[in-house]
Amino acid sequence: MSLLVNFNCVYCLQKLSFGLELLHFYIFLQLIMDSRNLNKDGETCIHGTCLDMCPPQEMNLRKREKLVHKLEVTTEGYKLVKCYSRSAADSNMAVPSQLRPFPTLMATTQYLLLNVSKRKDVKMSVIYNFLDDRLRSVRQDMTIQRLQPEECVKLLEPMIRFYCYYSYRLCEYPLREFDPVLNKKYLLECMKWFLACCDALEKTDLESMTDILKDLNLSKDNILSCDRTLVESLYVLCNLSDIHPLYRYLSLPNHLKRSKLKLAYEIAVANMLGNYVRVWRLAEQLCPLTFAALCLYLPTMQKRGLRVISSAYNSKRLNVPTKVIQQWLGFNSEEEVRVMCAYYGQTATDVVCFNNALFKSDAEVPQPKQHHMARISRLALGDVMFYTI
Repeated sequence: MSLLVNFNCVYCLQKLSFGLELLHFYIFLQLIMDSRNLNKDGETCIHGTCLDMCPPQEMNLRKREKLVHKLEVTTEGYKLVKCYSRSAADSNMAVPSQLRPFPTLMATTQYLLLNVSKRKDVKMSVIYNFLDDRLRSVRQDMTIQRLQPEECVKLLEPMIRFYCYYSYRLCEYPLREFDPVLNKKYLLECMKWFLACCDALEKTDLESMTDILKDLNLSKDNILSCDRTLVESLYVLCNLSDIHPLYRYLSLPNHLKRSKLKLAYEIAVANMLGNYVRVWRLAEQLCPLTFAALCLYLPTMQKRGLRVISSAYNSKRLNVPTKVIQQWLGFNSEEEVRVMCAYYGQTATDVVCFNNALFKSDAEVPQPKQHHMARISRLALGDVMFYTI
């Protein structure tokens, strides 16, 4: 590299004699030196040098201004984690000493999801908001440093599990404590980033992609797992009203289409065809996390299902038992069937007398509720991080 720099220096000095300014020469030389920090794609990248979960400068500032979060106070003392900060015109966020390299980011993510999530002295919504902020900071450091796809997938996959887990566990919380729309936004951002990295790795080397994902499979050392099939399934089930995940499924390699991802695809197809009874029957085969993702879609599916039933069984004499509707559309109880039928303008007791003309199609879809069949309600976040489908 030094010989190249020397050669170009001589070349540029000769050009200076023909009228080039000294400033032009300096810029040219700086570009040569910056080439030492190129990534695999030939782009200039920044390498973080902070080996702590929180840069010392931020740590000292927050301690001095008493901005330490309760979850950063442990029995062993302070354990601060870098906060998410919005970019501003007068701030430079690309400072190596303020950025954490990949090993530190991985350790930070593991600490947040496996240690902090176990705290019992604060509400679940407080834990979620804290973890969400610190994980956004991790993604911010990833973006600034332009981490390679093989590093990104290892960091993003547990974040996807995190957002899916809390989207279900906090679905009944008030909006001031949990915003499902914002949670869905961050979930989709992580999913699309993860899947884009997987696609990029597949184009380069399929075997290396398999090795990368195997490196994070469940082990005896409590290392975060990584399961592409799970993420692909969640991408389908979290977007059942969108046809694009189905197009993506059809373009995937055969080894993925033959995996358990096929179950999510069949559920999505049945939903698109309006076969909601089949959707619920197939849902019984889902793992805890994918079943929780489907439960968030249940109110929409139940409204559409009741709309179809009200048309099919529109009669003054024909009644449908509430128990049957509960089994068809996955309601928690017969009482819930009666409440929802009344909400949509139908008369319901032990049976439902459907009147298509009275169905309230313009009624808003109610807030999702936790389902009695959801096993994820009995699992801690750490348990969700350690299984593959």
